[in-house]
Amino acid sequence: MPSWEFPVDDPVDLQVRLPSGDITVSAVATRMATVTLDGSDRTIAATRVEFDGAVLSIIVPDQLGLLSHGSLDAAVELPEGSSCRVHSASADVRCTGALGALDVHTASGEVHAERVSGPARVDTASGDVSVTAAAEVTVETASGDVGIGRASGPVTVRTASGDVQVEAAAGPRVEIKAASGDIGVGVAPGIGVYLDLSSLSGTVSSELEPGEETGGADMTLSCRTISGDVRVSRAAPPAAR
Repeated sequence: MPSWEFPVDDPVDLQVRLPSGDITVSAVATRMATVTLDGSDRTIAATRVEFDGAVLSIIVPDQLGLLSHGSLDAAVELPEGSSCRVHSASADVRCTGALGALDVHTASGEVHAERVSGPARVDTASGDVSVTAAAEVTVETASGDVGIGRASGPVTVRTASGDVQVEAAAGPRVEIKAASGDIGVGVAPGIGVYLDLSSLSGTVSSELEPGEETGGADMTLSCRTISGDVRVSRAAPPAAR
């Protein structure tokens, strides 16, 4: 498996374009950006791995995605605080450590991320999405479950068929829309909420006292599903989780 090492002084911007395979990104305390590829010799030979001092690029030609040997596994180690942007047709993406930002577009692939200090955006047609903690989360998926741990900023989720669970939301706005799927949201302690909840053929329940108007609440929480349950609860304090 060939590998590349690039000395770095600061967080970098990782850009990956990979038709299919697996992408693993590790954000750690390091002064070296490392890329390791595993796949067919032809795919690896055609893949461009470049670093200009700020942007680290891993590019697989699009035409290889139509061939059986176009799949590629990429493992990347980056400094903490780096950003990650991925475009793929059917690659799974797994990120560990603390990233500065995350932006993933994949047609059919699962996406899992631990910590993102900035915005985390995921757009996938069919695949589960999980983000343990982020400042801001935006997810669009046609069919896949969405799990969000802690979100300190706005949360926007749209899914056609999939359950959505937010463990602890603390931002000014949470908007979740699902056609067929259950929605569960935990609201961080001490936050007043304006509730806008609806389900056409499911049950709606809330442990919170709703605010009388949006202007007097810390958060606007909008959850809408056609065939699914909606449940809003008070999240446990951080020390208790």
